[in-house]
Amino acid sequence: MSVTAKPNYVIRNIRLSDCDEVRDIWRSVNFGIVKYANEVMINLDPNGIFVVEDTDSGKLLGYVAAVNLSDDLAFIGGYCVRPDYRGHGIGQKLWNTGMAHMGDRNVGLFAFTVKMFEIYRDHHNFKCIPDRYLHHFRGQFNPCADIINEMAGISVVAITDANVSAVVEYDKAICGLDRRVMISGFAKTPGDISLVAVNERNEVLGYSFLLQTVNDEIMTFEPLYANDPQIAELLGNKCCQLIPANKTTDIYCKCWNFHHKSHEFAKRLGLKVVRDQLTSFTKEIVNGDLDKITANI
Repeated sequence: MSVTAKPNYVIRNIRLSDCDEVRDIWRSVNFGIVKYANEVMINLDPNGIFVVEDTDSGKLLGYVAAVNLSDDLAFIGGYCVRPDYRGHGIGQKLWNTGMAHMGDRNVGLFAFTVKMFEIYRDHHNFKCIPDRYLHHFRGQFNPCADIINEMAGISVVAITDANVSAVVEYDKAICGLDRRVMISGFAKTPGDISLVAVNERNEVLGYSFLLQTVNDEIMTFEPLYANDPQIAELLGNKCCQLIPANKTTDIYCKCWNFHHKSHEFAKRLGLKVVRDQLTSFTKEIVNGDLDKITANI
């Protein structure tokens, strides 16, 4: 229920100068989104991220990312309006703007709550529903005594300009999209942690990001890919060891309900399931990893 009069507003594309205020909007609705997502994703689809601006005060009132990933696939996320400004139809116009930008593509999303999932399904045509869902794990880094800390013939190094192309090709083979913008962008973001595992022939065997979120007490794995669970555990452990010693941080990761090896990975880091999350599409279920849409273990 709105507690404000209906404002005069415009819906426009995000600017880099808006990013701090967008983070404030996310916090107002308790979204735990990657802190510097907009600074990176604006380079992927600069016309696909929208904000609502009060034309009298200049205050930002709402946000949505409606990002075209390919000619036939898009993702909508982060959709929200400040609580005090709801009830004026702002959210509906913002939503319609994002959907129009994505055109006739197959659109995917992850619903923040079951109630929102039902609204998307029943009123916005997100009726293609996979039989899988995400487990969200969270907790302090408290690894088991026998956590993998080294493996013969495998080195774990930072993702840099020297190896980022190899990481991009590895990622492309898994998710089917060229995500160079995301990978190179987050690898260069101060405070984010990015590592790649390579063998003696310098071949990529896995990589991981441990990213800051708008909640400064949480960092999230997005993504972590590896050829086998042992390499994944090595990467996860090494990422967590790089968190500054003076920073009290919970670790967060999202794993598909059927992917039991990733559940074991999270538990071996000391994490526990805190909630589940549903996903859906407008035209067809994306076969293979839904990391085509968002990055998860």
